[in-house]
Amino acid sequence: MGGRRWVYPLTLVCLVLGGMLGVQVHTQRARGETQVGRQTSALVSMLTQTESQVEQQREEIELLRARLAEYEEEAANEKGLARLLQEELRTSRIALGTVAVKGPGVVIELSDSTRRSNEGFGGDSPFVIHDFELLQITNELWCAGAEAVSLNGERLTIGSAISCSGPLIRVNNVTVGAPFVFKAIGDKDKLVSALNIRGGVLDGLRVLQFGVKLTPMDEVVIPPLTVTPKYTHAEPVEKEVGR
Repeated sequence: MGGRRWVYPLTLVCLVLGGMLGVQVHTQRARGETQVGRQTSALVSMLTQTESQVEQQREEIELLRARLAEYEEEAANEKGLARLLQEELRTSRIALGTVAVKGPGVVIELSDSTRRSNEGFGGDSPFVIHDFELLQITNELWCAGAEAVSLNGERLTIGSAISCSGPLIRVNNVTVGAPFVFKAIGDKDKLVSALNIRGGVLDGLRVLQFGVKLTPMDEVVIPPLTVTPKYTHAEPVEKEVGR
């Protein structure tokens, strides 16, 4: 018996190693299951999002088909055709900015940074509003679904220009100065959410202590263009027969 005393410690070591191996295998299996679970969850999320987008596109297609059928039916008689022409004219006047509009939306009020008096940068100071900030805000409004936008009372349309003119800003060739006030018509909740996004232009202005006030409104009134756009070079392309 004395010569076999080494058997018991060896047996104990084998048991401990076996237990550690079992734990390791279980841990690796659990990690594998977790990784598979995460991948499956991501795939399910992507699939759900894709199905939602497809369903939304189907609804839009059905809406367009219904509208096309309505146009075809009403275009067959004079009254229906006249109504369609009136709707097209109304839409065109809003898009061109030749008529005042109203509706829900937001008002944005901007003023220069409170830090500008403590820093000497001259006309290129980063603590005063420049044209590129105003252009960024305009683009964010359009991207968020704004249907009409104005800046300091000047209607912004496809032909509008915003540029620096010394310490002042020119909008549609009209000189305006701070404070700058945007008015936009659209889904006010969507507009507010888009403008308050982290890393957006308003977020950057707030960090630099610019005066930024964003107010959702039940009704915003936006004036028409002060100068009606004229088109002397652009002409509509007539649809060719057989195309």
